[in-house]
Amino acid sequence: MYEVHLTGNFPRPEPLIDVSRQFDRGRTGENDLEEQLTSSTRALIELQITNGLDMLVDGQLSWQDLFRPLSELFYGIEAGTLTRWFDNNTFYRVPIVHGKVRRSEVAVAKYYRHDLMPTSRRCKAIMPGPYTFAKLSENTAYASFADLVDDLAHSLADLSRELIESGCKFIQFNEPSLCTATAEELKIAKHGFELLAKNSAKTMVQTYFGDVSRIIDELLDFPVTCIGVDLYANDIDTISKYSFSHELSCGCVDGRNSLIEPPEQIVELMTKVRNEIEPHQLYLGPNCDLEFLPYPVAEKKVNLLGDVRRRLNGQ
Repeated sequence: MYEVHLTGNFPRPEPLIDVSRQFDRGRTGENDLEEQLTSSTRALIELQITNGLDMLVDGQLSWQDLFRPLSELFYGIEAGTLTRWFDNNTFYRVPIVHGKVRRSEVAVAKYYRHDLMPTSRRCKAIMPGPYTFAKLSENTAYASFADLVDDLAHSLADLSRELIESGCKFIQFNEPSLCTATAEELKIAKHGFELLAKNSAKTMVQTYFGDVSRIIDELLDFPVTCIGVDLYANDIDTISKYSFSHELSCGCVDGRNSLIEPPEQIVELMTKVRNEIEPHQLYLGPNCDLEFLPYPVAEKKVNLLGDVRRRLNGQ
């Protein structure tokens, strides 16, 4: 059985963009913004259900970038200057670590809308992995990089437990920076995931924007349920020669290109992955966030995933 899910933030629809701009300019109130955010989130959840996606995400439509909400959800972090997000035409605010990182009292429901999910469906939460979080932060508080990763992992684990209690069955940790990690940094990252793996939900390390061939040996030793690989940055031969006991998530839909891939092409690729690697469970989805695309294009990518799922599962 092939399963399908989204792997990152979804773009905001135009009505939500318009209300957000009006709110920023003081022309509308917080209630109007919340109403539109809820409506947009419900529409995205329904889009996923209609297309038969196996794990639902809320799209994190209130997230300005991967890190900014954590400056509220955690003590010891504040949002810094805008910096380009890898080689994309988007930006994030660099997290400034100014004190000991730990979970704050801000309710998890402010940034994760799992209250809108149907209880009959599995849902997934997405957050930064501790290594990428530390690597892309400005550290002014910790004497060592390892200590920062350790406290971030503990805080992310606390947040994960709250999400699990709210019904979340799968936690995805985004780790694009792992693709360029040194051998020593990979050991530090692995220790962080040893802390995260103590939770009862499935855990996934999602890599993207980079070649995993130089780290695949170490990555296969991470204590996670699932490993996500960007197939637009990696050839299948990168991973097919390894013994793969983990679940595998293949980024086979390009989240940075408006071109809609032919479904036959993805079906052929995923069949090859299944036959050559034989993972315990095979997921397919975008290689990264779809937020880099216009909303109508992102919708078409979700429709494509639904089409591919039906073809692969003989429905």
